[in-house]
Amino acid sequence: MTAAQFAALSPIVVLAIAAVAAMMLVPLARLQIVQAAAAAGLALAAAVALLRIGAPAAPMGALFTDDGPARFGIVFACLVSLGALVFLRTGHPAKEAPSLLVLVAIGAATLAGAGHAATLFLGVEILSLSLIALFAFRLTRQGLEAAYKFLVMSGLASSALLLGIALIFAETGALAFADWGGRGALTAFGTALLLAGLAFKFSLVPFHMWTPDAFEAAPASAATLAGVVSKSAVAIVILRLALSGHLPEPVWSQGLAALGGASVLIGNLLALRQPQLPRMLGYSTIAHSGYIALIIASGTPHAGEAVLFYLAIYAPAMLGALCVSAALGRAPTLPDLHGLMKRRPLEAIALSLSLLSLAGLPAAGGFIAKLFLLRVLIDGGLWVLVGIVVAGSSLGFFYYAKFFTAPFVGHTHDESEPLHRLDRGLLIVCIALIVIFGVAPAGLMNVVAATMAP
Repeated sequence: MTAAQFAALSPIVVLAIAAVAAMMLVPLARLQIVQAAAAAGLALAAAVALLRIGAPAAPMGALFTDDGPARFGIVFACLVSLGALVFLRTGHPAKEAPSLLVLVAIGAATLAGAGHAATLFLGVEILSLSLIALFAFRLTRQGLEAAYKFLVMSGLASSALLLGIALIFAETGALAFADWGGRGALTAFGTALLLAGLAFKFSLVPFHMWTPDAFEAAPASAATLAGVVSKSAVAIVILRLALSGHLPEPVWSQGLAALGGASVLIGNLLALRQPQLPRMLGYSTIAHSGYIALIIASGTPHAGEAVLFYLAIYAPAMLGALCVSAALGRAPTLPDLHGLMKRRPLEAIALSLSLLSLAGLPAAGGFIAKLFLLRVLIDGGLWVLVGIVVAGSSLGFFYYAKFFTAPFVGHTHDESEPLHRLDRGLLIVCIALIVIFGVAPAGLMNVVAATMAP
């Protein structure tokens, strides 16, 4: 291994050391020390990856890529996991949880750099197995049900993924994405199965059933990992397959567009009648997966930049909303939010701004992301998809409006614990990012353009 190759893999090495160290500390140290070890590993891995910005891509062979999206995915996974670690509450002293959280980051980093079927499958499995354990940590009936559903459906998705890879290999004789270029029936059927397996991890309709249960019953930080970290890694690998896979058409692009369009409409429709904040966020994240899938399916020149921009805008909004949900107790409902501005102004502002951004309204970063999405679809002349996005966004406005106006009306007695100082710091960072990305998005646009530059 050359020095350049070791440098490219060093963030994953750091994460692996942190996961092992955090696990070894479990019988020896307090929970706070285990969390500190995990946090140090995540922060160091992100710093190492950031230091490599601008460095030439290392020749890694077929298994792993060292391109801009891979580096973006590694930094993104580390920073969002660090944010999720701040409000990691499992309901009892579960000191193994920080180590599992770092394992999720390893799976996401592996998946973001995948250029080969073996790396793809390895990343997916590391992510899935770690999330199953995190979903069940509360040991409640609902948490165990969410973990069981995810386990069963994850097994089915992995089977579809493996069978799809096998069929593509049978015709092309290759496992590297860049060599997948067959046009026969085996490759077409294999591509459909591959897409189905990835759609489950991306929570696209009709493979979305696990998502709302996980958001409602699992710890909020586990929902963040499933809804942001895992989703972003899968989005990057789908983007890489679209850019370099040469998979058969119309199975790939039209299949992805059909799944994305169905997710936008059905995710938003199902979210309309949800009274619980985390369950509403679970259904809304299905719709956001659909928006990202539509960008990739468009195949336009700026699709890659639009995907990374959307992910960067989406992350602080979802982190802020789920952090507030965790602070208010298990599965807060709409009436629980009434009068929140009087009782907890920071949580009220963070939640309202996060939901404004997810709704795509002006002054929040989500508005610019939606404009970028529409621009990509209009550039491609995809007017049906434009109509689906407009319809889905209109539906989304109604349920987001119910939740982001609730903190400013009425009154409810508050029995939840005061906000920890680390939670307050995280909410302030999320508020700042949402506002900065909304009023001055040029800096982020330059970053994603440089990331996607050849």
